[in-house]
Amino acid sequence: MLKFIILEKTYNVAKHSSAKALDYILSRELENLDVEIVNIEFTKENYAEITLDGKDEIMAKNFISSNHGTHRSVATVDVGDQIFGRFKDVGEVKFGSFVDAGLETSTQRIDALYPLFAMREQLADGNKVPLMNILRAFGIVENLPLFFEITKREILGGKIWVELTEQSLDWIFDPVERELEALILCGTTRRMIKQALIRTNHTEDIEVIERIGLLEYRLVCKQGTRADGLIPELGPYLGRTKIGAQVPSRVLELFDAV
Repeated sequence: MLKFIILEKTYNVAKHSSAKALDYILSRELENLDVEIVNIEFTKENYAEITLDGKDEIMAKNFISSNHGTHRSVATVDVGDQIFGRFKDVGEVKFGSFVDAGLETSTQRIDALYPLFAMREQLADGNKVPLMNILRAFGIVENLPLFFEITKREILGGKIWVELTEQSLDWIFDPVERELEALILCGTTRRMIKQALIRTNHTEDIEVIERIGLLEYRLVCKQGTRADGLIPELGPYLGRTKIGAQVPSRVLELFDAV
């Protein structure tokens, strides 16, 4: 029997349904393995703790950890490794964005840094635009989960630098390239989203609801629908959900900046 923590989170709004939803997600991922999900609980920090049992439990643990992140020592990762992480303290500093990737030293947990120069290179064609402009253009909000590649590591100081993987870049630019706006929502359920859309008569304005993580979604809008315009209408029905808007015109401004 194996017990381990992954980086999928619950939120106060959905604690009772989160374990059931995560069990469904993981069961589908593990359907071809000889393993049983014995239990799913959440830690004080709201991360999921999984208990597995079965002949393929080690294989299942490794598969789940690669897809959903896990706690690991800084000493076990290296430059070029791809890891699952969540944007943290978004907009709190001016030199980049912190990423919670479950990394720790022998004495403390540490956050990786997605430095501003890397964000500019990947998301603004290298132009020296303000951090907040990048965050606002792509709708990056607290707890947004994506995959990152480690670009630099200092074991002695316990420091890790990252950038988005090609997979994450393809995902984040997809609606932009299709000239569609989108909403990023972190901290809600699909059911709450659908109810909010029904109550505000905006169901027909959404092309697709994409699951990003356990309680994180992207709503890709249909052509001509303004994501910013949906926020004040949907927001009151989504509680403390963090909402960001991906807006192609703002992204173009980043690329056109001198």
